[in-house]
Amino acid sequence: MKKLLLIVGVAAMFTACTNDNASSDASEAQEVAEAAESNETFTVNAEESSVVWKGSKITGDSHTGNVGLSSGTLNTEEGVITAGNFVIDMTSIANTDGMDEEMTGKLLGHLASPDFFDVAGPGNGTATFEVANGTADSLTGNLTIKGITKSITIPYFWQVDGDAATATSKFSIDRAQWEIKYGSSSFFDDLKDKAINDAIEFDVTLKATK
Repeated sequence: MKKLLLIVGVAAMFTACTNDNASSDASEAQEVAEAAESNETFTVNAEESSVVWKGSKITGDSHTGNVGLSSGTLNTEEGVITAGNFVIDMTSIANTDGMDEEMTGKLLGHLASPDFFDVAGPGNGTATFEVANGTADSLTGNLTIKGITKSITIPYFWQVDGDAATATSKFSIDRAQWEIKYGSSSFFDDLKDKAINDAIEFDVTLKATK
């Protein structure tokens, strides 16, 4: 895609109906795909799209929320996404647990801090996902969080209705690959029941128009 995120995106981020919450292994960044003249181009509607996240402790306690999209473009060839990107606004991280205002404020402040996504740091206000290549049901692309770029492959489902289209995906990433260290057993010993799982789960819906 001609030059979106997940989280922080976040990032992105897509899922196949037959592969619920697939785990995505990270590897070295790949060359980003360029849109071809023959591609159909869809512009992501940030307000109608959603990125839902979930993080949990090893004890089973968890938090869920969402993060907003800034922009995005998807390029397709015969119904297959072949290029594109989307940008996630990491400053918009929200919690939907239903906690009281004080506890919600503490959680969001912690997520925005250097312990997690350091959203005030240079370039950390957004996360991006850029497509490197795609098949009918999976996308490989570069996910950038906190200035660290890794390649991941995620499942997705693509549906077109006239000029409108929807891309959906459920997947998880290993936050340790992006140096998000707080409470991670990958970096600290003897955390015991205070450890936070490295996996961050995402449920992404992108609404787009041709």
